[in-house]
Formats: sequence, C-alpha cells, structure tokens
Amino acid sequence: MKRASAIIFCSLFVCLLASASSVQAGGFALYEWSNRGVAMGTTGYAFGGDASVIATNPALMTQHEGGEVLFGFAAIAPSSDIIRNGVEHKTEDKTHIVPHSYYTQQVQEDVWLGIGMYTRFGLGTKYEEGWAGRADLQYVNLQSTTINPNIAFKFNDKFSLAVGLDLLKGGLQLEKTGFTANTNGWGVGGNLGLHYKYNDQWSAGFTYRTPIKFFAEGSATLTGRGNTKNAQNIETTLPSSFTLGVGYKPLENWSIEFDTIFTRWELTDKMVYSGWLNKTDYLDYKNSWRFQLGTEYWAQDWLALRAGYIYDVTPTVGYEASYMLPANDRQLFSTGLGFKFNDIKIDWSLMYVTTKARTGLDINGTSVEFKNGKTWISGVSVGYEF
Repeated sequence: MKRASAIIFCSLFVCLLASASSVQAGGFALYEWSNRGVAMGTTGYAFGGDASVIATNPALMTQHEGGEVLFGFAAIAPSSDIIRNGVEHKTEDKTHIVPHSYYTQQVQEDVWLGIGMYTRFGLGTKYEEGWAGRADLQYVNLQSTTINPNIAFKFNDKFSLAVGLDLLKGGLQLEKTGFTANTNGWGVGGNLGLHYKYNDQWSAGFTYRTPIKFFAEGSATLTGRGNTKNAQNIETTLPSSFTLGVGYKPLENWSIEFDTIFTRWELTDKMVYSGWLNKTDYLDYKNSWRFQLGTEYWAQDWLALRAGYIYDVTPTVGYEASYMLPANDRQLFSTGLGFKFNDIKIDWSLMYVTTKARTGLDINGTSVEFKNGKTWISGVSVGYEF
C-alpha cells in the first residue's frame, strides 16, 4: 500500500508541474476547483465527496478514511460586447484551460495531510485590434497557481479543524498603447477550515482565507520607441474571503448544500507600478457576496446526478466601467454527472453563466456599456481512492 501511495503521489506531482505551466484563467476570483463542485454550484464546504475539499474546506478530509488522488480540468469560454461612445466592440473569444490536482492521506487515526494545486485568481481580457479604448487597456492576463498544503485534525465524531498555507505563483501581463509589461512573482497567505457534523442529516462548514500580497517583477517594453526593455515591478493585494456552508441530507443518497461567500475586495484597492513606470492605479472595488446552492442524488451505486445555481455579486461599484473586468452581477446554472467504479471516480460538469448588462464611466469619464456577457464552462475530473 505504501508503495502504491508513493507511485500515486509521484504521478500527481508530475501532473501538478504540468498544470503550473498551463494555467490561464478567464475570471478574477475563480471557483472551478473540481467538476463535482462545478456541477453542484461550486459547493463543497459542508459536505465533501472527493479530495478537492483541499480547495473548499480542508477540514472535510477527516470525513474520508485512507487516501485519494484527484486531477482534472475545467474549460472556460467567456465572451462580452462593449459599447464605447456608441461604437460596439468585442472581447476576444478564447477558451481558457484551468487544471486542478489534489492528494489527501490519512496518516493517523485523527490526522490527515493534503496538498492541492488549483487556480483561485485569474483574469484574461483581450480586446480587438484598434479598438477605441486601447490607450487604457488592450490586453490583461493574470495567470496564477495556488499550491495549498494542509493538515486536518479530527477532535471527535462531530468537530474537525484544518490549517494550511496558500502559496500563490503567478504572472501579470499588461498591454496598452505604447506599453507592454511582462512580470512574474509570488504571494503567501493562509487558510483555516472548520467542520461540524450535527447528525447524519445536518452539517456545517466554515473556511477563511487570508489576503495575499502579490509582488511581481519583470520588464516593460516601450513599443514604438525602439522596443527598449526596462525593469518593471507590479504589486497588489488579493482579497481575503469567508465562507459558511450548511448541508442537509433528506435521504442517505441525496444531499443539498447552501453556501455564502463574502470576499473583501476592498483590500484590492490599488495596483502599484515601480521601475520604468512609477505610478499607482487606484481600484475602487467593493466587498461582494456570492450565494450558491447545490444538490447531489445517487440514482445508482455507480451514478450521481448533480445540479446547482449561483448568484454572484460583482465587486465593481455601480458607476464605474472597468476594461480590466468587463462584468456585472452574474447568474450561474450548472449540472453534471458522477460515475464510481470500485475505487475510481469520474466527474463531468457543464455550467452556463449569464452576466447582467452594465452601463458606467471609464477612468476618463467616457460612457461605456457592457452587454451580452456569457460564459460556458465544462470539464472532467478523475479520482482514485486507496
């Protein structure tokens, strides 16, 4: 068993390294951490069905004996239209692949270890060539990978606790008229997870993730001026979050979960440039809420039916229009299937995201409207229990 576990862990590590070089995300705060989760409205804080609890509530590791490895991906395809001063433009249609990998292992009767690699923050917005707002932004790409080791303790049959580190590796690329920046860096944070199982029907979970100060260094290229390169640093703070989940099982094979997520976007209040470009861009984001509901029904021992709904409130204040984040409040509808064959799990998900139209002013006071915002998300995860 130990040899098998070592082989699985080494295989997972190779997957993690491959994932780290290919992360490209299509949103800012991302929740596509497993396809079981996506199918159930990204829930997974009160009930956990696989090793992706590392990303949602690592205290749930204590609800599963032995060990598990899980890996997969979600493909995210966003699109949006922008009307600036009456002229319509489009963002580039592109599919972003967001991978995830996890490993959990019970090491003592009441102690579990786990590690995950997934994407918490990502942003990929590119406008058509020659669009009217290119002096403010042509392209932005925030790529990040979170490496998240955790340890969980089971105090009794009802209460468990977990603590972990959030190690964020990422890169930020920006392009606008006459200026291109390419930077990479690290940030460090932490997380706390709690789980309380009241009885066989009711459970509750709580997760806190700290803010992360992200510092990236690289170079800036001055296009049109001999393409000279100069040192460039970019620094910002990524927000903290608090999540409370409540789960109910009306039947042994049927579970329902409702979560609320509060994100302190007010901490992401500025982006500081130092090096060739020395300036501070102030970001007027507000704290936001996310409400999600998910359900899972095991129709057969080998087949699970899943569905979910999410209402996600934008952090952008009402009067502003951000080219970096052309979004508004969103509704997300999801479904999916789970298959279990002995120790092997296979999960598939499909999600449709619709974004409310938004009218506001850009940083120059120009009238801007975002409309027809929609996103398709789908993916597959594969797990093995041992």
